[in-house]
Amino acid sequence: MSRSYDSIEGDIAKARDDLATTLDEIIDRVNPKNLAAEGKVKATAALKDPKVLAVLGGIAALVVGGVTISTINKRKERQRIEAYLAAKRA
Repeated sequence: MSRSYDSIEGDIAKARDDLATTLDEIIDRVNPKNLAAEGKVKATAALKDPKVLAVLGGIAALVVGGVTISTINKRKERQRIEAYLAAKRA
């Protein structure tokens, strides 16, 4: 059973249309604006998760604690140096 020329031509036209549709979808998916918007939505959703908020809070507390301890240690060291220099002058 051989196919007619019109049948083959119709199949090729349908395949061409399907390919064009697929390419349009791929272009839409990899468009930087769409990727950025999708990333923003995912990031916003992730930041609303209580587990993520707890982890970020813990990290922030560690950073603030580290900076505070470092500042206190620097002040103590400066006071020791000033006391040493004052004693040496006297």
